[in-house]
Amino acid sequence: MVTVKKKAQLVIPSSVQQQAGLKTGDRLEFRVKPRSITITAVSQRSYRPTTAEWAAIRQGDAAIARGDSVSLSEFLDGLSGQRRKIGAKASRKVAR
Repeated sequence: MVTVKKKAQLVIPSSVQQQAGLKTGDRLEFRVKPRSITITAVSQRSYRPTTAEWAAIRQGDAAIARGDSVSLSEFLDGLSGQRRKIGAKASRKVAR
């Protein structure tokens, strides 16, 4: 049993954590109903590249296989250009 205190922090007793199989760093989801809170461990979201990112990865792999190289400054300039394009698209959407 745990007592709710003024700080509104709850501590899950270590024995309960062990029984539930919780480990340090696990993410928990809270579902709330009147006079009831259900705590569920959720799996870590894994990042999935977008279709455009996969295409860029394949292009990069092909360039490496051909022996092409890009300097760091060229790479960073390419990122800056993409950010400007993204920013321009976002500002157009807001203007409408």
